[in-house]
Amino acid sequence: MSLKSIWVDYCENGSIHGLRHVIQKGEKPWKRFIWILLLVVASIAIVVLVSASLEKYSYSSMEVAVDDPRYPLTKIDFPAVTICPINKIIYSKALELVLNKHSNDSDLRTKWTNSLIALSRMQFPHNTNLYYIIQNTPTVKIPLDDISDLMLKLAPTIDDIFIKCFWRGVAVKCRNILRLQRTEEGFCYSFNSQTSERSTTDYNNINPPFVGPDGILIPLRNNVAGKETGLKLIMSNMSSEFFPTDNRRRGFDVMVHPPDGFPDVATAYKVHAVRDRITRISVSVAQVEADESLNRLDIQNSPCYLFRAVAKNLNSLFFKSSNENTCFIKCRMKAIYHACNCTQYFFKVYKGLGNHCGIEHIPCLIANDILQRNPKIPKGEPGFPKWSVPFSMNCSCKPPCSFTTYTTELRYEFRQFINKEPSFSRYDVFLEVNYRELFATSYRRSMRYTNQDLLVSFGGVASLFLGCSLVSIVEILYVIYKSFLAIVRNQYNNYKLKNNPARPDATAI
Repeated sequence: MSLKSIWVDYCENGSIHGLRHVIQKGEKPWKRFIWILLLVVASIAIVVLVSASLEKYSYSSMEVAVDDPRYPLTKIDFPAVTICPINKIIYSKALELVLNKHSNDSDLRTKWTNSLIALSRMQFPHNTNLYYIIQNTPTVKIPLDDISDLMLKLAPTIDDIFIKCFWRGVAVKCRNILRLQRTEEGFCYSFNSQTSERSTTDYNNINPPFVGPDGILIPLRNNVAGKETGLKLIMSNMSSEFFPTDNRRRGFDVMVHPPDGFPDVATAYKVHAVRDRITRISVSVAQVEADESLNRLDIQNSPCYLFRAVAKNLNSLFFKSSNENTCFIKCRMKAIYHACNCTQYFFKVYKGLGNHCGIEHIPCLIANDILQRNPKIPKGEPGFPKWSVPFSMNCSCKPPCSFTTYTTELRYEFRQFINKEPSFSRYDVFLEVNYRELFATSYRRSMRYTNQDLLVSFGGVASLFLGCSLVSIVEILYVIYKSFLAIVRNQYNNYKLKNNPARPDATAI
């Protein structure tokens, strides 16, 4: 079959509208022209509309829909709870380890006292307050390599702070469920945090989060809600362990945060020591899961972060993490390093990030305190004149596409004191953290324009303008295939005729 006959046969019997009128015998030329023009216009319209659909598909916005309004709590990690004592130095330890060594030199003792007080107040976002502490105050420069170890030795321990601990109403040893946590406020203690410090002496099957298969850290979970169903802590107010000149209210800063992230101290609750008062933090949970349709997004242009960290070694700030708070904390630490060439003593000094910040770095910390509060503003966004954002860090912290958020509500109640109750001080701090409801809310984040939408759009446009379908495309490919075979066959025959011409009839004598 010749090439021409193949295409004529297709035009006469194919499923695309209008083709048979173009090759119909006896048709007038002007009618053929009109049908050809109609086919060309229809083809251009298909290309334009399909291109628009492809662009919409490539830059589709996201939508979040409720997946399950009663998602079971058993599938969600209980939040991490971080407790930071307002008093960062135990006064009796400061006397024993430092101040009493200079009892014969009152000036040096005073300088050491002022230096320790200044270091204990070094924290985000209140470094500006250091100005009033060191103004016209004599201090001593502590060796930078010794600051972190010294402050850790002077800091309250688990035994200094926690009197009694309960999980789901059952008493447990506090040191079995709490770990040292490095925060921007200083040395704190966390429950159920994957970013807290770990050691070889941990009880892997007790200390939450415990080590599961392949070294993955598994936080505790809970399936009940209400009073005394979660974490309950009884803490000493340590009133006698404050420096004599420290008039701050006794108590703690408490942060409830996702287990896979460092706590954000700017969101902390102040829990003060008040006579016979119980502080309850009720937690509501919502979970957002990324749909598989988000996998087609370009990592650079994606509005959210698709990566999810595997919880094996999250206690390092430089371990890759998908947690937004951790990203901003890392950014603030880098900003301080670039401005002051040091790292705050409560963070580990990483390679290339200088020494720990000492007394001599305090003026620099004060000068850059505002800088740490202002991440970079996206270009072109209205409402941010230059005067309103005087300083900004160059942070690039995208929100994660999948995450769990814990919404907290703080409540106070007065405890009914019973004479036969164990000898707790009526000014000890009673803290409870529990779920408010027996269920969570689950959401699913997906692309607004899906693969199915693209396929339906293409099929609808093609059917509307040319009446073709998926089978029509297969049909065209089949005709092209037959045409290719016909061309190859003709080329082969021409080659044979050229190289093996027919011999003339040998009848001459």
